[in-house]
Amino acid sequence: MVYFLMHENAKLALFDYESRRIDAVVINNHAKNLLPFLKRSSKSLEYRLADWILNRGIPVTRQGIQKDLSALKEKSVVDYMISNLGLSLTDHYWICPKDSGYCWENVNLYENNFTYTYSLDLKDDLKSIAGKTSFVPSASLKGDLRKKWIIDKDGVRRLVKGNSNHTCRQSLCEVLAAEIHKRQGRFAYTPYRLIQISSDGQEIIGCDCPNFTDIHTEFISAIDIVNSIKKSNASNYYEEYIEYCGQHGMDRDSLRDFMEYQILTDFVITNTDRHLNNFGVIRDSKTLRFLKPAPIFDSGNGMFYNTGRIKTGYELLNIKVNSFRSFEVELLRYVSNPEAIDLSRLPSADEVYRLFQRDLTSTEDTIGKLVNAYQKKIEFLYELQHGVKIYSHDYLSKHNVKLDKRE
Repeated sequence: MVYFLMHENAKLALFDYESRRIDAVVINNHAKNLLPFLKRSSKSLEYRLADWILNRGIPVTRQGIQKDLSALKEKSVVDYMISNLGLSLTDHYWICPKDSGYCWENVNLYENNFTYTYSLDLKDDLKSIAGKTSFVPSASLKGDLRKKWIIDKDGVRRLVKGNSNHTCRQSLCEVLAAEIHKRQGRFAYTPYRLIQISSDGQEIIGCDCPNFTDIHTEFISAIDIVNSIKKSNASNYYEEYIEYCGQHGMDRDSLRDFMEYQILTDFVITNTDRHLNNFGVIRDSKTLRFLKPAPIFDSGNGMFYNTGRIKTGYELLNIKVNSFRSFEVELLRYVSNPEAIDLSRLPSADEVYRLFQRDLTSTEDTIGKLVNAYQKKIEFLYELQHGVKIYSHDYLSKHNVKLDKRE
């Protein structure tokens, strides 16, 4: 079949799709400024755009995705994405079958309601309900955790998600992070809350949060920005990201303050997964001007959610992360103002303990170790705020901390 890649009602490209393959892409040269951010490479623009379209769907690494596709009678994540027009609640791109007569106003899922259930099983959203579109936004939803979009009783689009294992520690960590940001009162954040949700017929503790884009705005991830720009040998991704955002309408100093605050709060909860898909900017969908950093979201991969061994003492300075640097402590080198976080406003040890008691799979001993790690991280930041460079080679060597990427 033949499709248009659209941004709202603008036709950006025409392409053929068959058997999970895009055979040709014809670019509309008059709309090149509306194209998505594409990875910079020696490949042609058409090739890179085709690759972007093929990767718009759910990751093949998503938990249970093959089972979901089978229940949906879809051959692949790409087929599922295209059958739902590539619609998203993240940006305003979509895929329009040629001669279908569809327009942005009658398919976008910001203004048109869609079918949903409080279940992480995608097949449960198959039924078409009067007054609701047959398309769903979850077919273009990124991330490895099972998740989907729903609409609450007030009409708010909310993202619901589960956990990567039998514990609910990721959901608890999201709630802890949201409480930290609420008490700090410095930057916008996504207010996660715990919910009961069905997954494979079982009731589990998950979490949800409201969407932070709307009919006027869209999210651009840091990875899309970084991958699309030519890097300077004299700089790094962190600085290049801030500089690029500054060139597109954002205040560089304010963005730097935000980034440093995010590093510090991630450090407190040992969030190891602040990769470049997990933050970015909000832009105006008409002017394409960058407006502000996206609210802090996706902080669930913290508090040792995926390990039985919880580090203690100075071991807590030897934690690998998926971010601008390989180790958590190395990210602290970017922080020029360690006072960006008010340690006196952090949740107490008792509050954290009571929160993680919600995870019935964790023993009291495990929860105690989690709280001890949380308290030790706060002690490290206290040192940092009092002039101790806890990231320095001398400090790490003194305490026998070896950052070895080969481990």
